[in-house]
Amino acid sequence: MRATFFRFTHADVYTLVDALNLPDVIYCEENRICEDKITALCMLLRRLAYPCRLVDLEVEFGWETSRTSRITRLTAEFLWSRWKHLLHFDADRLTPERLAYFAATISAKGSPASGIVAAIDGTLKKIAHPLRNQRIVFNGWYYNPCFWSRCRVEGMMLYTVLQESGLLQILDNHFWGPKGERLFVYGDPAYQTSEHIMALFKGARIIQAERDFNVKMSKIREPVEWMFKEVNTVFKFLNFSDNQKILLLPCGLYYLVAVLLTNAHTILCPSQNSKYFHCDPPSLREYFHGDAIEDVEPDRRCNDAPWGDVDVPLEDESDGDEEDDV
Repeated sequence: MRATFFRFTHADVYTLVDALNLPDVIYCEENRICEDKITALCMLLRRLAYPCRLVDLEVEFGWETSRTSRITRLTAEFLWSRWKHLLHFDADRLTPERLAYFAATISAKGSPASGIVAAIDGTLKKIAHPLRNQRIVFNGWYYNPCFWSRCRVEGMMLYTVLQESGLLQILDNHFWGPKGERLFVYGDPAYQTSEHIMALFKGARIIQAERDFNVKMSKIREPVEWMFKEVNTVFKFLNFSDNQKILLLPCGLYYLVAVLLTNAHTILCPSQNSKYFHCDPPSLREYFHGDAIEDVEPDRRCNDAPWGDVDVPLEDESDGDEEDDV
């Protein structure tokens, strides 16, 4: 098994299967096909590793196209339902002592502000332009979905959307040091400062000290960009927008599962972030822990796809510029 094709070595795949707690058999009830857990994970990894067609995988591995498509989706759905809590907030592992250690590590890299634990940023993922129901994916600028992430010094990513995820409540509940000191996440000027969110100074008339602060903090915030690059580098299928067809694929689900698998890749092959901050990531056993949670809203957002026509009401019936959007 070549790591180029699957992003993990032969030994790592077996280790990862055990850590992910995959069932022995991935079974599709629709047409009663099944694959063992090793083959199912390899199908998913190969599918995400590079933007190749399903017919190419059939030539390479003898996997029939519809079989590969179904098993890949089912494996991704299992990984999301089983481990989605790790991309929300892992309160068992991210203890006040651990968060304080992250803050001390960032301060040691030259941060002029104390108590910063992680950086926050967002990214746009291009998708194939849908022929129908374009308003579903219109974000106000492009027809692209948005993903937000928090990046820690050990190189692990947490996925959140600021308003929908309740991030502010998470910060208020958990971002405190062992002695009750307030801890922060740091973002660019687009973020509004709050009790636990710190951002760059903005405006046309900032003083020199504020400019110096911005310059130093920009170097601290930069690693979150590295993590977005890491996901795109490890799983290049996500970069090929022509493959990201929301009427055919659960694009959001694949991206979030890719983040989970990238975190696993970071554990087995430490990333640029962990080396930059000299902070080792946890082991696979330490990271993949805890029981699955029932979270209806994230499940709906990530698993549902507009497979057929969806009636989307127009905001303004008098606006005739986008008649072909629905």
